[in-house]
Amino acid sequence: MMNLLSLFTGNWKKSEAAAPLPPAPLPEPVVPHRPPTSLEERQRLLGHHVRLVARGMANGLCVFGSRGGLGKTKVVLETLHDEGIKPVTLTGHCTPLAMYLALYEHPESVIFLDDCDAMFRNLPALGILRSALWEGEKGNRLVNYNSSQLKVPSSFHFNGRIIFAVNTLPSRNHAFTAVLSRVDQYELSASNEEVLELMRLLAAQGFGEQLTPDDCMEVVDFIGAFSATRELSLRLFEPSLRKVMYAREAGVDWRQLVASQLHEIGRTTVPMVSDSRAYDLECLRQVLQDYPDSITDQEAAFRTLTRRSRATFFRLKKMLGGTAQAAMGVG
Repeated sequence: MMNLLSLFTGNWKKSEAAAPLPPAPLPEPVVPHRPPTSLEERQRLLGHHVRLVARGMANGLCVFGSRGGLGKTKVVLETLHDEGIKPVTLTGHCTPLAMYLALYEHPESVIFLDDCDAMFRNLPALGILRSALWEGEKGNRLVNYNSSQLKVPSSFHFNGRIIFAVNTLPSRNHAFTAVLSRVDQYELSASNEEVLELMRLLAAQGFGEQLTPDDCMEVVDFIGAFSATRELSLRLFEPSLRKVMYAREAGVDWRQLVASQLHEIGRTTVPMVSDSRAYDLECLRQVLQDYPDSITDQEAAFRTLTRRSRATFFRLKKMLGGTAQAAMGVG
């Protein structure tokens, strides 16, 4: 009896020793909450404006800001992606014909015009935008466009939405003002210190496995030393860090590489008195290109864009012609 009890007890203790308790799970890392920066708050508000368009609660949105690199394009595209929308994107130089075809082929879509600033001085293009954004009495938006190059119908109903991102709004452009009156408008702006504030938060995360948070913070401080004479943007941040990585491999001073970038990018612009004349000449070049065969149409388009007089139109046209002749060496 005793032997059986001892055998049972011994086996139980041996079994207990062979099955240790599992270790306690490691605690989840605690991510400290931080309030958003001023620039992040503005980016979030822009995201809400984009959602209004994505959900069909606004026909269009114009997001602008003279300082580049604040995330206009990034916020627009990421927000549309989150909403399950793949926009039709037009960038850079865009002719009225190209824009008409894009709207015609995608009449139910969200059209994103990114960095198409020159198009907003083009009267035919502005006419297309006005029609595409303005609903008639029955809620229809009828778009018309005539061109000898057009291979599709010259009119159609557009039911989509349009978002355009520009750096600066054209001044004294009344045709563009008419477009703006049909859409929501949002300015994304930031001071140098607000840009540096967001850079510091990004720097605190380090950069890959090569640069520590302290390395990145040193770069941000170096960039900040130029803030008195440069218009900083977030576009400077990552390229500067990559220059540091390259400099370490090449055995050169990264400060020289980053400084050369800062000397060429982001200069603070000072408005010049001649800007008004330059704008008028740019509008004149545009209308001469749009209406090469009709002086009457050229004059009408120029005066619509600039609200200048008939005499100013002919004076600037003569000046422009004289400049072209001088450039060709014609006396």
